Amino acid sequence: MVDLKGYAGKVLKINLTEGSIETIKYSNAVLRKYLGGTALGAKLLYDMVPRDIDFDDPKNIVFIGTGPLNGTSIGGSGSVSIVTKGALTGGATSSQANGLFGAYMKFSGFDGVLLTGCAEKWQYLVLENGKAELRDASDLLGLDTYEVTDKLREVHGAEGRTASVLSIGPAGEKKVRWAGTFLDHGHSASHNGTGAAIGSKRLKAIIAFRGEGKIPVYDQKLLFDISQKMYEDVEYFRGTIGGVANMWKSQSGALPVKNYSTFDWGVSDEEIDTYVEQSLRDKYQIDRMQCWGCRLLHSTMFEIKEGPYLSLIHI
Repeated sequence: MVDLKGYAGKVLKINLTEGSIETIKYSNAVLRKYLGGTALGAKLLYDMVPRDIDFDDPKNIVFIGTGPLNGTSIGGSGSVSIVTKGALTGGATSSQANGLFGAYMKFSGFDGVLLTGCAEKWQYLVLENGKAELRDASDLLGLDTYEVTDKLREVHGAEGRTASVLSIGPAGEKKVRWAGTFLDHGHSASHNGTGAAIGSKRLKAIIAFRGEGKIPVYDQKLLFDISQKMYEDVEYFRGTIGGVANMWKSQSGALPVKNYSTFDWGVSDEEIDTYVEQSLRDKYQIDRMQCWGCRLLHSTMFEIKEGPYLSLIHI
């Protein structure tokens, strides 16, 4: 029986060939040894996947896992690790992304989702309050990951931060070997073609709801105090968007220009001031999608409202 703190207590196993859903409970000994996330995924990959198959063989697995800190007061603990036999190299891979999904999967009652087999028709998975359900995803095909996220939130009436979506885009559907997996708007777990591996199973997306779930911890106050202390020695992080201006002003030679062929940008002091972090935020920032429990200023949505580069940018 699993009684370790920090765990929901079960992993969801989806056999997409059969359309079956079951739960796996691991012993305290296994969870203490592997902790979750990448380590547990590596064990499953080693135990379950023959080494001589390709990434799109139904015998391959995709494990989307969390660890014992996910969903707690520790900042940024909404991350997941995706473990599979990679599409690009054919070797074992793990790829991580932050956001909300890892926390919400735990709140839904699952430490991870283990995908096996291959569905006959495209599906998506719904996780909510300890329940899991596969649904038809034909209306989602061809949509990019931003569009899938918005569509599923609309279909399920999810407003604000009440749900989080993990999805693949058209490249993943077509098993492009470097296709990525994305969480909500722009969090990317894309090393070694994780999106192609998920696409090979004909799973388009997973939506997990915030719900009422909570993560049991041994000492909530102590963990909260530690989570606050983690920020004491960290300069207030404003994101990476100010790095261009800072590297140029420092003249350190670290600014990559023209695919690292030079560091000479050739802009004036007046022009560079328009690229400093606060100037960019004042002019372009329209929204933020903070990670679970995180107070840092990244995961920002920018909108370029004029000129030849009209678009939305996630930074």
